[in-house]
Amino acid sequence: MIETETSILGAGWAGLLSAKKEIETNKRITLIDKDTESNLGGLLKSKDIDGFLFDVGGPHLLFSRDENILGRIKDILGENCSKLARNNFVRYDDQYIPYPFENGIYKLETEKRIKIGRELIEKMIFQAQHSEWKPETFMDWITGFFGDLMSNEYLIPYNKKIWKRPLDKMAADWVFSPGRLPFPQLNDVLKSVAGVESIGYKEQAFFYYPKSGGIYSLYKNYLDEITSKGVNILGGKRISKIEKEKSGNFIINGDVKANRIINTIPLPEVLDAIDEKYSDLSSKFDWNSVVIVGVAISQPTPNQTTVYVPDPDIVFHRYTWMSAFIHPKDKNTSNIIAEITVPKNELIDLKEIEKKTINGLIRCGAIKDENKVLFSTSWVNKYGYPIYSLDHNVNREKALSILEEYGIKSVGRWGSWHYWNTDMVMKAVDNTFKTK
Repeated sequence: MIETETSILGAGWAGLLSAKKEIETNKRITLIDKDTESNLGGLLKSKDIDGFLFDVGGPHLLFSRDENILGRIKDILGENCSKLARNNFVRYDDQYIPYPFENGIYKLETEKRIKIGRELIEKMIFQAQHSEWKPETFMDWITGFFGDLMSNEYLIPYNKKIWKRPLDKMAADWVFSPGRLPFPQLNDVLKSVAGVESIGYKEQAFFYYPKSGGIYSLYKNYLDEITSKGVNILGGKRISKIEKEKSGNFIINGDVKANRIINTIPLPEVLDAIDEKYSDLSSKFDWNSVVIVGVAISQPTPNQTTVYVPDPDIVFHRYTWMSAFIHPKDKNTSNIIAEITVPKNELIDLKEIEKKTINGLIRCGAIKDENKVLFSTSWVNKYGYPIYSLDHNVNREKALSILEEYGIKSVGRWGSWHYWNTDMVMKAVDNTFKTK
C-alpha cells in the first residue's frame, strides 16, 4: 500500500498545476494517471516522426488576455519560446478569408460584404436596445449575434461539424459569458464592409509556442520541476475504485492511501469510481472524441497558421500547419494536423478518416496533389471536447456537489467539464487553491 498526503487523479496539465500548488503546503504528493510514465501529457503530447513535429492532442497556440497567466506560461518555457504571427483563415467560397470572418469580409464581393455588415450592425443595435435579451441555446446565440447570412453560410455548418449535435439542443452560457469568445467591434465591421483590411481581436494576433519539442515541452518542463521537488508519479493506473474510510482517508484502486484527493480526470469517470449508484448521472455527460490526422507533404509551408473549414462535405473542421511553428529541416517540406470530432462511443475507422482527410486537404488546396503526401498518421483522444448540453450546468453542479461531499476538489478541463484552453485551466487551478 502506497501512502501519501495528497493524491491527484490525472497527470495532465491541470494535474501538474495542482501538484505545484500542493507543494506549497505538503511534500507527500502522488499523481496517478492512466497513461504510462513514458506517455504522459494528456492533450499536451507531441510526436516527432522523421523530423516532422506533430501535436497529437490538437494545436495549442499559447495566448491569453490575462498578462499574468501568459507571463507564467512563457516563464515555464524560458528561452524555448517563440512569438509568432497568427495567420488564421476561413475556407469559404474557395477563398481564404482572414479570421475572424467578420473582420475578413473585406475580401468578399461588395454585395456580400454589405449584407453581412448590415446584419451584424442590426444585431448590435438590437443588443443595445434589449439588454435583457439572453440566448436560450447555442443556435440562438449564433443567429442572435451574427445574422442570417454569416450564420447560415459559415457559423452553423462549421459548428455542426465540430459539435456533431443539434445546435438548438446545446446551451449558450459557455459562449454568452463575458470574455469567453470575443465579439466584433463596430469600427472593425465598418472597415471590412468598406473593403478595408481589419485585424480584429488584437490579443489573438500573436501567439507563443515552443521553439523545439512541440507543446509537450511546456508540459515536460513543468513535470520536471514538480518531480524534482519530490512529487511521485504513478503511471499506467486507470482510476477504477475510490473508497473513503471512516477515518476520512481515501483508498484508491485498493493500493494507494491518501489523506485528500484532487481530481482532474473526467467527471463521469470519477463518479463511476466512487459508487455505481452515480451511473445514471455519469451517463448524462456528453463529449466528443477528437481524431488528429498528421500529414507530411513535399511542398513548402504557406503563410498560414490554422484554416477553419465549414464545408460539410469535408471531414475535418480545421487544419493547422505545424511546420509554421517548427520548420522541418527541408524547407521544401511541410506538415499539417487536421481535427475530426467523433461523438462519444462511436466507432472510429482511422484508415477511412485518414483517406477522407487527405482528399479534403487536396480539395481545400492545402495539398497540391496526392503525390505530394510523404506519409500520414493519426491519433485518437477519447476526451476532446465537452458537450454543453441544455442540462449541462445541472449535471455538472450535481457531480461537483457529490465530490465536495466526499471531500474531493475537482478542477481542470475535464474535472470541471468546461471547454477551457491552457490559460483558463491555469486560472481555474489558481482560483481553486485560493479557496482551499
